[in-house]
Amino acid sequence: MDKPVRYSFENATFAPRGGRLRLGDEDVILEQKVAGLLHAFCRRPGQVLTKTWLMEEIWPGRIVNEDSLSVAVSKLRRVLGDRAAAPKYIRTVTGTGYIWLPETRRLSVEPERPYAAAGSRTGWWLSSGIVGVGLLVAALGGWWVSQPRSPEPASTPTTNESSLSEQSSAEVGRLLEQAEERLDSDQPELLRQSIAEFREVLEEESDNIAAHLGIAEAKLELSGAEGYLDIELYADEVRALLERVLEIDPDNARAWRRKAQLHLLADWAIEPAREAYLRAIDADPNDAMNYLHYTEFLLTLGEFEEAEVIVQEMREVNPGWYRYENMSYVYYMRGELERALAETRRLINSEPKSDYAQRMLHRTTLLLGEDDAALEQLVRLMGDAGLEQPRIDQYVALYRNQGMAALFGRLLDDRLEANIGHYIPPMSWARYAVTARRPDEAFRWLNEAVDERQPQILLVNVDPHYLPLRNDPRFAELLDRLPAAAGDSKSSDRARDPG
Repeated sequence: MDKPVRYSFENATFAPRGGRLRLGDEDVILEQKVAGLLHAFCRRPGQVLTKTWLMEEIWPGRIVNEDSLSVAVSKLRRVLGDRAAAPKYIRTVTGTGYIWLPETRRLSVEPERPYAAAGSRTGWWLSSGIVGVGLLVAALGGWWVSQPRSPEPASTPTTNESSLSEQSSAEVGRLLEQAEERLDSDQPELLRQSIAEFREVLEEESDNIAAHLGIAEAKLELSGAEGYLDIELYADEVRALLERVLEIDPDNARAWRRKAQLHLLADWAIEPAREAYLRAIDADPNDAMNYLHYTEFLLTLGEFEEAEVIVQEMREVNPGWYRYENMSYVYYMRGELERALAETRRLINSEPKSDYAQRMLHRTTLLLGEDDAALEQLVRLMGDAGLEQPRIDQYVALYRNQGMAALFGRLLDDRLEANIGHYIPPMSWARYAVTARRPDEAFRWLNEAVDERQPQILLVNVDPHYLPLRNDPRFAELLDRLPAAAGDSKSSDRARDPG
């Protein structure tokens, strides 16, 4: 497998690709903007970095004020245990910006296997068959950053040949680093630039695994920005790229995960996705992210107990797993909304800000009838999605006067397209219609989601949000249009009405 890029400073290592920071024996997953800030610092240690430069690095193409940067700096300091008054890591340059103080080294090392010491637990999952029923519901790719392999020379080069080879290798490495940094972005233009840079690498090294895989991932991320509604535009090319990677490196776990994702999102092909996911686990059974995504898949099938067992076992292996939201997903999908709420509030009150936790808090309080709390989170999600304040104020006033059903009815009538915690259309419009108590429109948009193969429709039979629809004959007709596993009646039987 390809070597990742990391940075080392003090007693810490940082992997930019997943925002993963290891402080001593503790693993921390940083939120995106905080990880972007740390990445910028690690690339320019000992230099005065202006606020303008940092904001352009962290929020490319967006206009933000210095308060946003200050918040990110404050969060990073808190994670590192740093103090502005006596800085060990981040020194403020008044009126200008910041300096990253520790000596920092850029590393290319083998991927860390955080659960290598827990082989007996991992082996238990594999041998017991629990992993054997899994597939990846939404693989997001490995957290490491790939680097090119150094090809073995056919013969000993001359001095001039060696110099030229070193120059070429350095240029390839530079292009890969740039491309992979852009691959971390959610900005389509930066993703397209990364594709162009990966293609430049392939002009120099036609079998470069990192470049083939990088193009495939960038194409998938471009589709992800559109909710994967246009996945068919990229499917054939991505499939060919992944096949090429696996032809060169049959044990590339990252490629197998992406292949599983493609099978599921583009083909709704559960068995091929299952096989690809199992190959990824076999190639790297100690990658924690495999199990996170696997539990999400189990929830899609309504296999709540199995998902809970895995999350609990992983927490016993590494208490760091308590920071993930997966247990709140288990409780929510199982209809244990009070437990889901308690778990989500634990995370929000004690962990760095997470968009997923905010969305879960909104959805859970909404179903529990805690409307004021649900509105509070909805307003935050609207702001994060870029809605203008006057429009948000109108929605709040409507809620105050007429209640939550009226508010969601207005969101539906406005055909709001932003993701405010309920996905994007047509799924979001279906969810608005459910809360607005307009079932005819809910079924209209759910069937539209099936027509467009929107991935979130696969959760319709396990998400308690749709409980008001389940006794309607049209719900069974809807399930008949889904893959058998996602439409398994046992899923809806297990989710309990939250009352």
